[in-house]
Amino acid sequence: MHRRPLWTLAVVGALILTVSPAAAAAPPPGPAAPVGLARPAADSPALRGSVAPIGGVVPGLTGAAARQAAGAAADHFRSARTSALAAAQLHTSWGIRFPINASQGLRATQSVVTGAGTTTTGGDYVYAPTAIPAGSACIEMTTAYTPTGPNLWAWDWCGGRDGVGKLTPMNASFLATYTTMVNGRPAYSLDEHKTSTTANTWTAYLYNFQTHAWDVYFTSSGVYDLPQFPFGWDMFEVYTSVNPATGAGYYCRDLAGRAFESSGIQLSVNGAWTPATAANAPTDSVNPPAGSSFDCPALTFSMVHANDDWLDQIGAAPTSVSYEAEASGNTRGGQAAVRSLSTASGGAVVGYVGNGTANYLQFNNVNGATAGSRTVTVYYASGENRSATVSVNGGSPISVSTPSTGGWNTVGSVSITLNLAAGANTIRFGNAAGWAPDLDRIVVS
Repeated sequence: MHRRPLWTLAVVGALILTVSPAAAAAPPPGPAAPVGLARPAADSPALRGSVAPIGGVVPGLTGAAARQAAGAAADHFRSARTSALAAAQLHTSWGIRFPINASQGLRATQSVVTGAGTTTTGGDYVYAPTAIPAGSACIEMTTAYTPTGPNLWAWDWCGGRDGVGKLTPMNASFLATYTTMVNGRPAYSLDEHKTSTTANTWTAYLYNFQTHAWDVYFTSSGVYDLPQFPFGWDMFEVYTSVNPATGAGYYCRDLAGRAFESSGIQLSVNGAWTPATAANAPTDSVNPPAGSSFDCPALTFSMVHANDDWLDQIGAAPTSVSYEAEASGNTRGGQAAVRSLSTASGGAVVGYVGNGTANYLQFNNVNGATAGSRTVTVYYASGENRSATVSVNGGSPISVSTPSTGGWNTVGSVSITLNLAAGANTIRFGNAAGWAPDLDRIVVS
C-alpha cells in the first residue's frame, strides 16, 4: 500500500457498489526501455513506441462480489495498526515514492509467483506490489497473496469507497492471457493514468499478450480520499504474525525461495513516459530495510537498476528455472503450434517445429544471472527418434538428438550445455532437415 503511517490510518468512508469499467482513452505511447535494463519480451508495451489499441475488459469480480471475495485480505490491507494488534501482527511496507505532482500515470511490469507454494498460512498476507500514481489517483493496483492463492485488485481510493473495486484471480487463464516471461518469471504489464481531468477519472489497463491490446481493468472517478498521505510503488507489503515454530512470519516459510520483481517502472510526466529514477522516485529510506523488520530475516531487497527495477527475494533463489514452451511470451514461427497434452508440465506442448527454417519455437527472456555455461534440460514428447537444432541469441545452431519417448503423449528429456549471456537470452529450436519433437519446456540450471 502506498506510504502512510499504517498505525494511524482510519477507515475512510463506507464501502459502496462500483460499476464495471467502461472503455476509456488509450494509454499514451511509451518510450523504448533504456539500454541495459532487464526487459520484457519484444511484444511488451514497455518496448513499443506506438499506441496499442484498446481491447476488451479484463474478467473479474466488481462491487460487492469483489469485496466479499477479498475478505480478510482486504480487511488487513485497510486495517489500522492498533496497540492491540501490534503485539501479534506486523503491518509494514517498503518501496519508492512518486513526489512529482505533475505525474499523471505509471507503468510497470510485475512478476507473479505461481505454482505450488503460492498460498499463505497463519493469517498472513503479502501485497507485492501495490501501486498508485501521483496526482490524486483513484486506483491502487495490488497483487495480493492470500490463503487461496494470488489475486489482482484494483483498490478504489475515490469518493469515500475505500475498498476493492475489482478482483481477478491470477489463475491459469489469467497467466496465459496477461503475462509473459520476464527474467524467468511470469509478469504482467500495467498502465494506470488519468483519463479525465475534470472528473479526476483514472483508468487501469493490463496488456493482453494474446490480442496485443490494452484491456481495461478498472475505472474510478471522484475526490481522492487520502490527500494527506504520500503515494508510490510498494515493492513489498506484509500483514504477518510470528510463527512460534520458526520465530519468523508464516509467509517467510510459505514463500521461501520466491522472488518478486518490479521492473520497467515509468512515470507519465508532462505527457511523456519517463523511467523511475532516484530523482523522480526516491526510496522510502537510503538503504533497503533488513528482512528482520518484516519478520523475515531471509527477505532481501536489491536494486537491479536504479530506480526502476527492484527484486525482493525470500531466502535462496532456486537453483533452476523452468520455461514453458507454450508461454505467451515465446515466439512461434511458421506452422509451430500449441497442442494440449495433460502429461506435459503446463498442460500443453508446441509441435510442428522444424521441417524447414520457417517453423521454429523461440524461448524469449531466458535469464542468465551471469554469463557462462548453463545446463539446459529439454523436455519433449516424441513417438519416434528425432533431432532438433538449438541456437542462443541468434548464434550458430547445434544439433541435439531427441530419442523416442515411447509415444506422443509421453514426456522425456535430454540435457545440453549452452553458453548464456548475463540477463535476458533467446533460445531457438528448429530443424531445417526434418521435424523436431513436440516441446514441453526447458529447465535452466
